[in-house]
Amino acid sequence: MPACHLLKGEVISEADQPIAAALFIESGVASIVKPGEQYGTAIGIAGPEGFCGTPLVLGGEYWPYSTIVQADRVTGIMIEASSFRQLVAEDADLRSVLLRSIQVKMVQLAEGLISNGQQRLLPRLARWLLMYRDRVGSDQLAVTHEYIAVMVGTRRSGVTAALHELEGAGLIRSSRGLATILNADALLALAAGGYGVTEKEHARLIEPEIYV
Repeated sequence: MPACHLLKGEVISEADQPIAAALFIESGVASIVKPGEQYGTAIGIAGPEGFCGTPLVLGGEYWPYSTIVQADRVTGIMIEASSFRQLVAEDADLRSVLLRSIQVKMVQLAEGLISNGQQRLLPRLARWLLMYRDRVGSDQLAVTHEYIAVMVGTRRSGVTAALHELEGAGLIRSSRGLATILNADALLALAAGGYGVTEKEHARLIEPEIYV
């Protein structure tokens, strides 16, 4: 199984195009994005807790979303689509783990909709910063204001103001292309339930066994 090294901005799979391979991320973060003008609309993120290539498990060749490298780089294992489908068909244990991983992804997408629909910007931003932190395994998040705006569904100017507010409260330190979390507990409280449901589902379905 060939290892792959992808750089920020590289496309893992294109919307509405057959997915060429499944990717199991070992380090880094990928964004799942509905293409649109300029940056499009982000619907979720994936890291070492999951995999890229959901339609290949569910019997489809593609879906209406692009998957793009977001961190400085992504490393992982890539399996060509037909070989991956054969593995899934032949290995019941693998198939079970992958389906549970997809359930976690579905919960993440649903919780994102709930957060965007019910929460103000600061709790949404706190939720997203914690999710990104989980996937990179660091308090230092190499992200731009433009990307954060896509993830939380607002304009860049709103993100800049919100980051300044969090910084003024001592929760983060923000500089060009970098946000450093200083108080994760305070961010968790600010997220006010927006963060935690997906993480509990992951712990229930995946963590006791293996990461996929």
